[in-house]
Amino acid sequence: MKKLNNKGFMLAETLIVSTFVAGVLIFLFIQFTNLGKAYDDSYIYNTPEGLYALEDIKEYINTDLDVQLYIEQNIETMKYIDLTDCSLFTNKDYCVNLFELENIDRIFVTTNDFNKQSITGYNEDFKIFINKIINEGNEKYRLVASFNNGMFATMRVGGSDE
Repeated sequence: MKKLNNKGFMLAETLIVSTFVAGVLIFLFIQFTNLGKAYDDSYIYNTPEGLYALEDIKEYINTDLDVQLYIEQNIETMKYIDLTDCSLFTNKDYCVNLFELENIDRIFVTTNDFNKQSITGYNEDFKIFINKIINEGNEKYRLVASFNNGMFATMRVGGSDE
C-alpha cells in the first residue's frame, strides 16, 4: 500500500518533538537559574568566615554572665536585642575590639517569632537576609550579624544541639 498524505503526521510529530524540547529547555533554564542564585548567595550568606566570627561572639557572650542574664530575661519580651554598641558587655573595650577584628557592622540576638519588619537601622540587603532565615524551632535564640564587607551570617544558640 502506498501512503498518500504523510504531511499531517509529519507536522504533528514536529510539534510534539518541539514542545518536548522546549519544555526540557525551560526546565533546565529554571534549574540553572536557581542553582546560580544559590551559588551567588553562598558568597554572602553564612560564609565560613561569618560563621566562625559568630562562634567567637557566642563564646564571648557565654563568658559574660551579665549579658547572658540580660538576654535570658529580656529576649521573650523584646524579641530582638541589638548588641552592636557593646553597652551590655562588662568589658566594653574588648567587645569593641572583637567586633572590629571580626569586621562586624551590626549584630543582634533574636527569637524565632520576632517581627522581621520591626527591625530598624538596617539596610535592605540585611532585611532580605533576615527574611531568608529558616526557623528550626529548637533554639532559644539566634545571633544574626552583618559584616562590613557585605556578608551576613546567622547561628542558632541555646538549642538541643549544643
